[in-house]
Amino acid sequence: MPDQTFVSHAQNGEDVVLRRALSDVPVGRYIDVGANHPADDSVSRSFYDRGWRGLTVEPLAHLADLHREQRPGDEVFQGVISSSTDDHVVLHTYDDTGLSTTVDEVRDAHGATGRTATDVRVPSARLDDLLERLGWADEPIHFMSVDTEGAEADVLSTIDLTRWRPWVLVVEATRPNSTVRSHESWEPGVLAGGYQFCLFDGLSRFYVADEHADRLRELLDHGACVLDGYVTWHTVAAQERITELDVARSRGVEDALRWRTAALTRWAESLVAAPGDDPEELRRAFAEERAGMHAELALRRQEIAELRRTVSWRVTAPLRAVRRVRSDR
Repeated sequence: MPDQTFVSHAQNGEDVVLRRALSDVPVGRYIDVGANHPADDSVSRSFYDRGWRGLTVEPLAHLADLHREQRPGDEVFQGVISSSTDDHVVLHTYDDTGLSTTVDEVRDAHGATGRTATDVRVPSARLDDLLERLGWADEPIHFMSVDTEGAEADVLSTIDLTRWRPWVLVVEATRPNSTVRSHESWEPGVLAGGYQFCLFDGLSRFYVADEHADRLRELLDHGACVLDGYVTWHTVAAQERITELDVARSRGVEDALRWRTAALTRWAESLVAAPGDDPEELRRAFAEERAGMHAELALRRQEIAELRRTVSWRVTAPLRAVRRVRSDR
């Protein structure tokens, strides 16, 4: 991987754990089921930014469109993964949240807390069918993330894990908006498929394929920590804003100094010495004032240059690019 600070986009540091285990894979492949936003709380975004590519599954049209816009190198399936024999299923959606689900019981639980769902019909497919269409039968899949708000068991039932062998599985393992664990319904199938449990991070469970366990298991058995040497994208965004404000402040001071220099120049040119004034002394005082302002200008320019050389400025370059795209829309 390129030698650069790792920026974590995932909501619970899942991408940090994956990066630790897969750091020797320069360009890999992933499956992200229930991808939601292409950057915010995304398990796969940091890998995309480092040249990885994969399949993202997102049923909501506006989010799928964002994936196509921001991550054109990915394959995007705008729909849900389901064992249903119908080519469309009902999705219970909740605006501006990551809570959309195909599970009626989850919808009812949200309803009990006052949330109202909007039902839409979305395309449905089996995961193994999608992988066949992509021609990935002989390609390595380095990790698969599943976060489908209660539908994880249904998603996992659509892939033959003895044939399709993601090196690492990351599956959300608590009920939506809850700390109650929910893996009992699907974990037996994962273990029977030749995977070993490595980690529960409070939200998701990590598994490693048997054939990669000797090398990766110890790297996957603990959550993100300070020794992983990462920053969260929330921190980076805050640093970016601070840096931009510092640059704007320096530019404002520079503009004010330019104006002051111009004003003093005009004043000096129109100055008529009063009786008794020493013209040489006036010229010397003006020259000293002007030299001081030029020195201040040089200092401000140096500050701006140094800010742009900082790690935070370089790390946030992709975020500034995304911000510019959003502002142009």
